[in-house]
Amino acid sequence: MIHSVPDKVVIDGADIIDGHNFEIYNTFRYLISEVVARIAVPAFFFISGFLFFYKTESFDCNTYSQKLKKRSRTLLIPYLFWNLVVVLLYYLTQTFLSGLTSGENLLIKEYTWINWLKVFWDGNKIGGDMPINYPLWFVRDLMVVIVISPIVYFCVKHLKIIFVITLGLLWILGIWFTLPGFSITALFFFSYGAYYTINKKNFIRIHNSFSLYSFVLYIIIAICDLLTRQYDWHKYVHSIGILVGLSAIVSFVAYGIAKQKLHPNHFLSNSSFFIYVYHGMPLAFLIKFSVKVLQPQTDAGLIMLYLVCPLITILVGLCIYSVLIKYLPKFTAIITGGR
Repeated sequence: MIHSVPDKVVIDGADIIDGHNFEIYNTFRYLISEVVARIAVPAFFFISGFLFFYKTESFDCNTYSQKLKKRSRTLLIPYLFWNLVVVLLYYLTQTFLSGLTSGENLLIKEYTWINWLKVFWDGNKIGGDMPINYPLWFVRDLMVVIVISPIVYFCVKHLKIIFVITLGLLWILGIWFTLPGFSITALFFFSYGAYYTINKKNFIRIHNSFSLYSFVLYIIIAICDLLTRQYDWHKYVHSIGILVGLSAIVSFVAYGIAKQKLHPNHFLSNSSFFIYVYHGMPLAFLIKFSVKVLQPQTDAGLIMLYLVCPLITILVGLCIYSVLIKYLPKFTAIITGGR
């Protein structure tokens, strides 16, 4: 995505346009990408933790092996495939469109066996902490907590809310070791979701009980998040906002479904995983190409690119998915984990 620092508007670490005069764009981008959208990944971990232990009365070796086998199909195989797809795209870009590369990635043709392993874990950038298909860091971290799920189950079952609160405090305070794949975000929100299903608690009813308060409180915290981002203690406001925002989203969706105001679109829901695993490099390419060609010099121009480029990427992805599902349904099922 296009993102910014105080003096520059940058894309994937490359300076593009002097950013001093784009405060409206910077504020708009921060509100959408860094405030509202930051709820998404914790929410996905939360739902994953809830569903992983759903209707699991006991967690013995047989249950564990069956869940690992299922997740190898739904997570591991797509994870390997889509990282390799990006390796191929990088190779083609480095070979034929080198002017659009940032220069931060090692040339594919120079890969050693260690570089090939790093592709699937933390990429090959100096100080990198994401796989080469960077959106898949979520799947990587999810697979890690699934591997240690017996520990999660034991702690949630016996320590209950104390365990979840402890992880939550570590997450808010940022007290955790820095090791790609072992994120406190994944462990906390996965355990948080697991807490409800393991202890047979209805999280929808619980969150609905203070739905109005969570909405109002989230709006207040989101505004504070936006206005205090220059302060060191801002990270605590940001983290609390994610927790409150998660509660607000759960309440909103539950209310919409109960009142029959929200109805699932099966094509969009089925294609969502495909859009997620496919979008990273095409979106980065489209943004870089658009900026080079259009050279936006106004807040309105940057905001337009910020909104239009993801929309185009999604629409193209939906077209590709519809073709794949029509002509290669079995292949599509494999690369999307059977979704």
